[in-house]
Amino acid sequence: MAEDTRLLMCPENVVPGTTLGPIFYIVSAEQISRFRLAMDRKNSVHLNRQAHLAPPTMRLQDYALLISSVFRGGSGGIHASHKSEFYEPMRVGQAIKTEGRIVRTYTNRGKFFFELEYESKDAETDALMVRHVITSVLLRNDGAR
Repeated sequence: MAEDTRLLMCPENVVPGTTLGPIFYIVSAEQISRFRLAMDRKNSVHLNRQAHLAPPTMRLQDYALLISSVFRGGSGGIHASHKSEFYEPMRVGQAIKTEGRIVRTYTNRGKFFFELEYESKDAETDALMVRHVITSVLLRNDGAR
């Protein structure tokens, strides 16, 4: 087994300018169906099992995959805010590329916060699908595991 070279998730390692990803995936009909069932929405274009459009909020948590592409362990975090701009719907069979970066860190009331911007684009055409900005706070900021 290869050694894990990712950085420990702690304030000393979470610095502005750190790039995260890219990660790649293919939007599948199964993903859309499972998301639809989990959300149990009654009035959505995404209810139809044959729908070719992913619900806009289906991939909101890609930030966790981006963070884990660079960081490991640490104490975890709390999602403080999430802003999204939607440009194009993701479609079944579409290849997606998601990448981001840490844009800001700060301490407030003794807690360490970081802001992460990330975008998902069509992996073939580079067309922007969605842009997100999240703010998270680390549960502990001593770097303990």
